[in-house]
Amino acid sequence: MNSAVTPWVLAGRILSIIGMAFFAAVAILLFIIPEWTLGFVSLLLFFPFFGLIVLVERYQAKHGMIGPEADSERAG
Repeated sequence: MNSAVTPWVLAGRILSIIGMAFFAAVAILLFIIPEWTLGFVSLLLFFPFFGLIVLVERYQAKHGMIGPEADSERAG
């Protein structure tokens, strides 16, 4: 299957998912302890990775890699 997703887009997705998962898990664990300061720092470190996934998905949609237009082009 020929995919329109570039390796850079794939790397951006992987990095952002791993970063979001790691910092969200650390924040949850620190809030359970309770270590509030480090928990909020970890929560703040979650958001750059969230921003990265938003940028990657917008890039894909802008360049026709995902969305209804991309599906119809591949089908026909």
